[in-house]
Amino acid sequence: MTEILFKKGSFVILEDDVSKLTPEQMNWLIKRCGTISHQSWETSRKTPEEFIKMLYEIKHFSVIEHSWFTFKIDAGHNPNYKKGIKLALLEGNHLFCLTERPREIIVSGNARMFIEAYLRNPNTITANLLNFLHEENPILFLLKPSEQYTKTINFSNKPTLETKEEILTHRAMTVLFNNCSRGFTHENVRSRNGHNKIVAYTQESTRYVNPSQKGGFKFILPYRCLNLNQKLHLKNQEISIEEYIAIMERIYSELIQLGLQPQEARQWLPIGIKSQIVQTFNLAEWRHWFLIRTQPAAHPEIRYVACNLLHEFQKRIPGIFDFEFKEEHGSEFTIFTNEELKELV
Repeated sequence: MTEILFKKGSFVILEDDVSKLTPEQMNWLIKRCGTISHQSWETSRKTPEEFIKMLYEIKHFSVIEHSWFTFKIDAGHNPNYKKGIKLALLEGNHLFCLTERPREIIVSGNARMFIEAYLRNPNTITANLLNFLHEENPILFLLKPSEQYTKTINFSNKPTLETKEEILTHRAMTVLFNNCSRGFTHENVRSRNGHNKIVAYTQESTRYVNPSQKGGFKFILPYRCLNLNQKLHLKNQEISIEEYIAIMERIYSELIQLGLQPQEARQWLPIGIKSQIVQTFNLAEWRHWFLIRTQPAAHPEIRYVACNLLHEFQKRIPGIFDFEFKEEHGSEFTIFTNEELKELV
């Protein structure tokens, strides 16, 4: 039986400061995010550590991108040494988020970035950071760097972020979106990250998930009031919107009965089918996401959820998301009010 949902899009903030998690909490988060694709959170019997081992075995590295780590590296008085640190990091992985202080460098990234940085450019900087992560969480960081690169450098984990720019760049949050359509998720992943902006996504997969086996079909209506009994005039008959939705479900089920796998039968699924997506962004990318997803021209379904989520972000981290809500033609939208931080958006 198809469940028809109207304006039921919602969110759960899984973590609002990912880098502060303990290794056990980080592993839990990665499993929680990874089970979204197969909708297996309630059925998986694997521990988070077993789940991460499985990810490595099947080379599904995108899921470990939902982690986040921040370090402060002592750069001393020599400007050339500071440049050398930045070069060592960026040659390993140009996606690292970096902030310079007078005698320090703050670097942030996810587990995949720190592992690949060492593999691409093994040196004292990348090896020391990875060695620390390996010692702290050998499940998530399987690779132990070669001892030839372990010359001591001065760094600390989970430093205090001192400015608004540092918080935007080096703090990450993970949000799970529920009861949204495939149209929502398709539009959502079109966001592009840029300098000091990092994104990670895991989405419910129609390749593997048969909706009829996961609580039945759920169809997301457009975010405007519709009469489900409204007749659609086809060539030889009239059919209501509700009947049309039920027919699409029956077609999918019949295709499965004919022997098609979900990844084949999904060719006939409507874009309004229910989906789930989880995303981990640093706050600079969340800021950019809110700017484009809460404006009047944004996709109505995303905008509805984004405005509600922005209110929650503003409560949790005051002063960072300085958007202002105003009324225009009876509809809430946001405007960007802080001119000097436009580059961070």
